[in-house]
Amino acid sequence: MPMTALIPSPDAVAQLRGMPGFARAMRASTASAIRLYRGDRILNALLSDRARALFPHVALYLHFAEQRDGQLGLTVGAMKEMCARLDLCSGGRCEAMLALMRATGLVASAPNLDRRRRPLVPTDRLIALHRERWGVQFDAMSAVLPAAVAYRASLNDPAFVKTFVLELGRRFIAGLRILDGAPELEPFAERTAGMVILFSLAQGAGPDQPFPPAAPVPFSINGLATRFSVSRKHVLTLLRDAEEKGLLIRGTDAITILPRGREAIERMLATMFLYMAECADVALQEARREGNTVGAVASLSA
Repeated sequence: MPMTALIPSPDAVAQLRGMPGFARAMRASTASAIRLYRGDRILNALLSDRARALFPHVALYLHFAEQRDGQLGLTVGAMKEMCARLDLCSGGRCEAMLALMRATGLVASAPNLDRRRRPLVPTDRLIALHRERWGVQFDAMSAVLPAAVAYRASLNDPAFVKTFVLELGRRFIAGLRILDGAPELEPFAERTAGMVILFSLAQGAGPDQPFPPAAPVPFSINGLATRFSVSRKHVLTLLRDAEEKGLLIRGTDAITILPRGREAIERMLATMFLYMAECADVALQEARREGNTVGAVASLSA
């Protein structure tokens, strides 16, 4: 799949969308996103869904960048600076999120001789959570990108994980945004539980139906609100805004995702798959090089 240095090309996205297994990959990807979504009213009040998804990735990026480049690493100050740079959240919300991550065992204080500096480190639990999230997406991607099987297996290699995180971060900091290829979905991405609500609607069709479904799918305002820990008003406002943008049409007890909405879902997921695949491919090659170097040194020392 041809790619530019930063973002998948329109041709690569179109080629992926045309593959026979793409609908299966999308169905598996969105089902996993729904299953792993944590509806939490405290988190909902603290950060947007976009910031919630990106915040721990930024923490991991800063941690691994320090190991490679001697940068500031994962500190409260570095996180606040990066959150402001990426427009994720305010400094106060950043501190509150880090405190919550410490309380839940996702980051911990690291020993440091310089008392002016208080670095944090990601715990095994945080890395395990991300291995799970990356793993289910690699599983989904394998329906159209066979190399994803190797990416999935490499998640147990710390060298692969480190480079993968750095590549994801490098591209994002440079300006890559998955929604650049599907700006129509902005109303969902910037709202609490917006994307998983959209994915839940798409999952409403039977397994023998096309994905995303063209036929009406059943929905319940109360059911969506309860499932994702948001208010009925929030769900209703989200759906009304999406309807105004021509993404869907609401009926009494069913919703139809219109062609504009279905195409946007396809473009977004294809872009995400290619973005992850490009980063994983770089990480896999780097891990193999490091493995070969270690093997060569061991041979010379024998």
